[in-house]
Amino acid sequence: CPVQDPAWSDCFVEMITDYVVNQAEPEGYLTADNAAWLLDRIARDGQVQSKTELELLVCVIEKARWVPQSLIRFALDQVKDAVISGSGALRGGGRLEPGVVSEADVQLLRRIVFSFGSDGNIAVTRPEAEVLFDIDEATAQAPNHPAWTDFFVKAIANCVMAASGYATPPREI
Repeated sequence: CPVQDPAWSDCFVEMITDYVVNQAEPEGYLTADNAAWLLDRIARDGQVQSKTELELLVCVIEKARWVPQSLIRFALDQVKDAVISGSGALRGGGRLEPGVVSEADVQLLRRIVFSFGSDGNIAVTRPEAEVLFDIDEATAQAPNHPAWTDFFVKAIANCVMAASGYATPPREI
């Protein structure tokens, strides 16, 4: 619907998140089948088309106790593609400078990577780190927001420390 009340987005995200995370079996977990169902509805052509659908995707990842790594990777790839191209659902229909990481990009990446449902649920996983490396490589010469460097370094350090056997604190901390 091209004309929507501003409250629709919040209502839509809350209701679908509640259904997928709390009502569909198994409660609190997102199975591969449920993740595929969600993606069939919000990314028919392989891309999330609206900010509302992107918010839904991130909210489901945050609220679920576990989600498939493929869903997290899909969400991270949506951010990566928007950063590199300067367009997409993350940009809210507008265009920003391609190849530059904004503060909003960092906040969204942080929500996805440090979400409750991320695979491993404690440390940044290798697939998550690979997407961050891709973004960093693609924007290495850009005037990225300072929060990007801080987030990138901490996320990669978390991944490396976990791989070396260090018991990282819970993602909530």
